[in-house]
Amino acid sequence: MGFRYPGRRNRVSSEYGPENEESRDPRKKAMDLLLYRDRTEKELRERLLEAGFDEKEAEKGISYVASFGYLNDRRYAENYVFGMQGRKSRCQIRRELEEKGVAEETVENALSEIPENETEQIYALLCKRAGEPHQLQERELRRLFGYLARRGFRTGDIWSAVRMFEEK
Repeated sequence: MGFRYPGRRNRVSSEYGPENEESRDPRKKAMDLLLYRDRTEKELRERLLEAGFDEKEAEKGISYVASFGYLNDRRYAENYVFGMQGRKSRCQIRRELEEKGVAEETVENALSEIPENETEQIYALLCKRAGEPHQLQERELRRLFGYLARRGFRTGDIWSAVRMFEEK
């Protein structure tokens, strides 16, 4: 039989148990990886290589799922931008998508949906974190400024939003 993990029924570890042919199929593994969430081509390739497939097998799995339209970096970038646009800056979203292996042109097309001026977005985040607009104490200002800077917003945009926040 093979080693069973505690609390898991009918799941046999491939390290200790006999390896079935289905678990070594890169096409099935690629489909399983895309079952729970969308991935970029680079992410999928990395996961297949980590699972022990060689480069040729990984490419076979990637081309299989791409042939069905399950792997689409453009769709991934658009969904990622849509999900992050209220929480992160354009700069940070761009950086994260490029780290995930999305082409620069695809990233720019996806980011075209977000307005260039992020002052309104920063203002909304300030209201969410600090409550009603009021004059900020120095400590609170530093804390909020750091919060916004860590999300990749530009210093000038943060100061504009802070001034707008304090004036209202």
